[in-house]
Amino acid sequence: MVVGSWVMFALTKSPAWVGVSAFAGSIPMLLMNPFSGWASDNWDRRRILLVTNGIQAMTAIVMAFAWSSGLSSPWVWLALIGAGGFINGIRLPVWQAFVAECVPKSVLPNAIALNSTQFNAARATGPAVGGLIIGTFGPGWALLVVAVLHLPIAIGLLLINTDLLISGKSSNKVSGKVFEGYKEAIDYVLAAPGIRTAILSVSFISAFAMPISQQIVVFAEDVFKVSPFWFGVLSSAQGIGGILVAPMVATTAGRGLRSRIQFASLLGYGFAIVLFALAPKFWVGFLALLLIGGVHLVSATNLNSVVQLQVDDEVRGRVMALYLMGVLGIMPFANLLLGILISTFGPRPVSAISGALLCVAGFFLYTTGRLVHLDE
Repeated sequence: MVVGSWVMFALTKSPAWVGVSAFAGSIPMLLMNPFSGWASDNWDRRRILLVTNGIQAMTAIVMAFAWSSGLSSPWVWLALIGAGGFINGIRLPVWQAFVAECVPKSVLPNAIALNSTQFNAARATGPAVGGLIIGTFGPGWALLVVAVLHLPIAIGLLLINTDLLISGKSSNKVSGKVFEGYKEAIDYVLAAPGIRTAILSVSFISAFAMPISQQIVVFAEDVFKVSPFWFGVLSSAQGIGGILVAPMVATTAGRGLRSRIQFASLLGYGFAIVLFALAPKFWVGFLALLLIGGVHLVSATNLNSVVQLQVDDEVRGRVMALYLMGVLGIMPFANLLLGILISTFGPRPVSAISGALLCVAGFFLYTTGRLVHLDE
């Protein structure tokens, strides 16, 4: 992610192109959503993760050779980023559903918190190290490191004893075709107000908050005017913030009303984005991103727990795919729009308005009584 946004900005010097690259990486995930949910409920999830992990490593290697060969066309880079998006579109819903197979349901909230923690650990260390490698050796070497780091994931998946999985096997067979199964899942979600509210909440976050992360490179180079290494440090701030609150989230998962947690998270998220947008100095922006990362972990764990605990096992994969649709369905277009608006009006006012709109969304969910369904 760091290399993709950095390369696109280096080639074009345009925030709009950064938004387009984020769109190219996200829209394939949207297209793959019906298939990934169906595959998760029909096929061996561990094998799917092994195959997609290997393809992702090969994609990183191809991107590394593309940079080293001097490939400078942004259109070709968009195609490469899009290829990674297709693989992620399959992998992400399967990964989320697979977590529920690995632990008893009584400790599932804690497992979800730990799963979110490892994601934020990657976001903390990856961008900082990536920025250092980019600044010292170039993005090609950073991409090769990405490829190598897929190996421990493969080893971890291979070491899993499938006989100990909760279901006894890695999938629940679902009859029917892909889109028939997808329609089943949609009807299921429409009849489940708690899951429906969780998807709506994450959709607001996807629209107003997550695209800001793709534009950190613009703040680093045009607003704070720092080197690639400090861009990596700035990009790592959200992950560090998540790690700082992770012990609390992991140990208190399942305690307290989820409706109150989510309301506070939405308001905190919006406030932190406004603070980042108006930050007068680099370190103020860094602290604001720390807060964003911490609030994001709380919110993501809370909403993920709601869906995982309220869904029935036979539709888990497809419903998790629909939950991720709350992110994948809106974020590509939000990234595209945000990049265009920032190119026109500048990063500070556009980002500040995004944060304010997220606060408005939080009050909307609270005043309309939708959030209480998260407690069911």
